[in-house]
Amino acid sequence: MSSTKKQTSPYYQGDLIFIIVAFFLISVVSVYSAVGGGTASKQVLYYLLGILVVIGLLYFDLEQLEKLSLYVYIGFALLCAILLVSPSYIGGIRFAEPVNNAKSWFFLPGFSLQPSEFMKIGIIMYMASVIGKASPKGRRTLKEDIYLLLKIFAIAGIPILLIMQQPDFGTSMVIVFIMGVMIFLSGINWKLIAIIGGSAATIITISFYIVVNFPDFAENVLHIQKYQIDRVMTFISPDQQTADAKLQSENAVKAIGSGELTGNGIGNLKVHVPEAETDFIFAVIGESFGFLGCTILVIFFFYLIYRLVVLTDRIFPFNKFASYFCIGYTALIVIHTFQNIGMNIGLMPITGIPLLFISYGGSSVLAVLIGFAIVYNASYHLSKYQSYMFK
Repeated sequence: MSSTKKQTSPYYQGDLIFIIVAFFLISVVSVYSAVGGGTASKQVLYYLLGILVVIGLLYFDLEQLEKLSLYVYIGFALLCAILLVSPSYIGGIRFAEPVNNAKSWFFLPGFSLQPSEFMKIGIIMYMASVIGKASPKGRRTLKEDIYLLLKIFAIAGIPILLIMQQPDFGTSMVIVFIMGVMIFLSGINWKLIAIIGGSAATIITISFYIVVNFPDFAENVLHIQKYQIDRVMTFISPDQQTADAKLQSENAVKAIGSGELTGNGIGNLKVHVPEAETDFIFAVIGESFGFLGCTILVIFFFYLIYRLVVLTDRIFPFNKFASYFCIGYTALIVIHTFQNIGMNIGLMPITGIPLLFISYGGSSVLAVLIGFAIVYNASYHLSKYQSYMFK
């Protein structure tokens, strides 16, 4: 009897289901607390649509998803390119109008689409496939490592160039971070990694030096937007920040502090924070649910990251594509969580990067749930692999 139950029991991943349900509830309640029921209702719809996508992707096995990775990458890259040449209005109807000087969205009836959010998932998918296939017979030669690096740079470089044209500096830096993590863990010769790391550090240092000391050159020649320069200056020297940046930063910290231990309750916000439902949703959580609410959310993120790290290691012998996808997806979660929470508590510059799973936004929710579907699929199949091994 017990053997029959074991064979027929599902391989569902209860902890991952619990995490996504928890994020869903926290997101909807926090958005409701920030801006009310109308926007929260839209967030519910985005999540429901995302969950349907998750369920749909579970019908694909990992090999099929890997085969689709190139087409997903090309499709989202084309969307980013089409966005750049699309008119702001079609027949007097808003279509690709710039917002905050960035042409990052398609505006469709009742929905806005941000291709760069999906592009991040496309990059991770295709890069995971390329890295996973790079060493089918074992250790790579130096020449093969160099060739792999060039392919990785091309995969990430094309979307970065397109996204920088919007311009969206924050998303571009997220992609650079993901690429760096995947290169570091790809098994490439450490000497090459040291050269790349040193070069990257030099470029970043020079870029910061130019932005801080020659802001006019950065804006007019390098085409870095004025508000992006202001955000860097806010981080380097808080005394030089603009009135808007100071308002956002100071009010976010005040909002979190006003929540004290247990918060002021849902909808009982006393401190106005611009973009509360998107970039500064963590400040809303701090004011509504206090230190305890923030701590619980951070624990959920830490558990998800831990779960992804363990999955990355355990599934590697069975499916390299899934393992490297988990690496890229973990990097995505880490950089978004660290940056968003950091800017909410005044430790990082304001970049407009959302808190994944929690911030309001259809594209952000759908994109991160597509990635979650692949991770869940990998965890599901790992359970099956391990079950077959021990039968």
